[in-house]
Amino acid sequence: MAQDLNVIEEVIRMMLEIINSCLSTSLHHNPNLVYALLYKRDLFEQFRTHPSFQDVMQNLDMVISFFSLRLEQAGTDLSVERVLEVIKQGAVALPKDKLKKFPELKFKYVEEEQPEEFFVPYIWSLAYNSTAELYWNPQQVQLFTMDSG
Repeated sequence: MAQDLNVIEEVIRMMLEIINSCLSTSLHHNPNLVYALLYKRDLFEQFRTHPSFQDVMQNLDMVISFFSLRLEQAGTDLSVERVLEVIKQGAVALPKDKLKKFPELKFKYVEEEQPEEFFVPYIWSLAYNSTAELYWNPQQVQLFTMDSG
């Protein structure tokens, strides 16, 4: 159970780091991300007090606070289009030096020993499901013989 919690914590941290990277390196290209963060800001409450996430939450909190204030100043009953316009204007106005810089994220693909166990059935399922113009009799489709192992 503790190992599962550690894996979940690592995945959450990685997702927060990805969001943080989008905000700190290209905020002006991500108005929909900012919109989603504002819309679902309550989801991040639980991460603010968790010691593993406090450093990456600093930028998210700052962005959420900055744009929340701008939206409050813009008034009430704003349309989606108006909210996105306020976000786009705010992205230009937000001083970039206020966002804490983190090391650039790098991900590495590690291939499993037998990747074909996943990829061959996956590719065939794509072929089967995306060729509507071809008739496939599901009872006659046999990808592997029973004795292949």
